[in-house]
Amino acid sequence: MANAWGVPHDAASLRAQMHSRVDYLFDLLENQPGEAQESQQESSPLLLEARPEVRHRIQRPSVSASLEVQNPEESIWARAWRRFLGFLQSLRQWCRDVLTWLREKAAAILEAICSAVEAVWGLLSGFSFSAGQLFGNLIQV
Repeated sequence: MANAWGVPHDAASLRAQMHSRVDYLFDLLENQPGEAQESQQESSPLLLEARPEVRHRIQRPSVSASLEVQNPEESIWARAWRRFLGFLQSLRQWCRDVLTWLREKAAAILEAICSAVEAVWGLLSGFSFSAGQLFGNLIQV
């Protein structure tokens, strides 16, 4: 069998390496540092659901049947491996884009909530100031 990141030489080693890369990709997505962890915690159930789906798609026979020949000297396993790595890169970028979009939406929602709280606070402050003046005038009379 080929090494963990090398070019596979048969269907079994290709499948094993694909599964290994899927696990690696999802581990990367689950372990992002910093502000992404809050979004990650919310999206972790989605990642857990997506992993088996990606693994299932790897096992479809149409994957190897659809590989076009770009270099006649390249084996079908090398082509499959190259395309699979491209697919994983696309999937990783898509996940990053989704997380960025989620962060932006969460920031917009938090900003709207803060504005609403500030507006309510302003109304309450104005009301309490007016009520204080009214009671102050009543006490003086």
